[in-house]
Amino acid sequence: MKKEDVLIIGGGPAGLLTACMLKRFGVSSLVLERENIGQSWRDMREGMVMLSPAVASHDMTSLTFDNPVWSMVKLNGPFALKDEFIDYLEKFSKENSLAVKEKCTVQSVRQSKGKFELSTEDGSFYLSDILVVATGIAGNPRLPDAEGIKGNSRVVHSQNYKGFEAYRGKKVLIVGAGNSGAELTVELSGIARVTFATRGRLKFFSRTNNLKDIRGLSESLLKELIKFKIIELKENTEVSSINGGEVSFSDGTFSSFDEIIFATGYNPHMPGFLNMPVKKLKNNYPKVNKLCESVSVKGLYFTGPLAQSNKPCAFIHCFRPMIEPMALDIAEKLGR
Repeated sequence: MKKEDVLIIGGGPAGLLTACMLKRFGVSSLVLERENIGQSWRDMREGMVMLSPAVASHDMTSLTFDNPVWSMVKLNGPFALKDEFIDYLEKFSKENSLAVKEKCTVQSVRQSKGKFELSTEDGSFYLSDILVVATGIAGNPRLPDAEGIKGNSRVVHSQNYKGFEAYRGKKVLIVGAGNSGAELTVELSGIARVTFATRGRLKFFSRTNNLKDIRGLSESLLKELIKFKIIELKENTEVSSINGGEVSFSDGTFSSFDEIIFATGYNPHMPGFLNMPVKKLKNNYPKVNKLCESVSVKGLYFTGPLAQSNKPCAFIHCFRPMIEPMALDIAEKLGR
């Protein structure tokens, strides 16, 4: 059994930044990643553009200001593409000499006598004083609980978007009022016959100043598409049921579609490998203190989007400030 001061599960932005900060405080750690660094980002649809800027004047994407994305990766614009950001994560890991074990899927974690015992699918065993879970929420796509969605071949979550050519000439329903739904609506407009359905009113960043609302090029282009009726907009309605491609909406209308894309975000979920009584909030996020330590399991920390039930924490610039004090708390616990 290999002994580590700190084990970090998840090699995305939050896991890598945690390892970096721990190193600065004199704490060694090992990051375990199920596939490759930034795998959750690799799993996202091709061509995706990040919502937060990555420029020297207003950097909301870099993990640290001494290793900014715009100085480590050649960007094609002020907002990094998915592949550019993955390249940045790899270079950040190498630049900071972080210990990352890829292709390492965690099977089980339990706590015994104050230590965390971890086993992986490749038969490895690890022991640590501190465990940090940085698995994010992107692995748990959210779909409405409506009849006819589960097992329907016409239905996909936006995470499994097939690329615009797969939808050419088809009648497509896109469900969801956020940035993903807006981006897909813009991309497929003119290629497919698009209906954009939202359970509330569309909210735009230019009006609300809320980072989760529709912004960037999607905002301006979507407004034009709506104005010229290039797409059909159905606000204040939800999908009640689906029968094949026949969709029933909560406003009493019906329509048939070839493809249905739910851009409805992700649900938090407690990783199944945690074999310990972790207290959760009503919305299924782990209950943690202000330093991101579990209130029920000492030495267990959560970081990144999973650390807080506050939705903006899904953005790098929102969870970034949380990690340094968490790392300092861990260092003090270990006597560093």
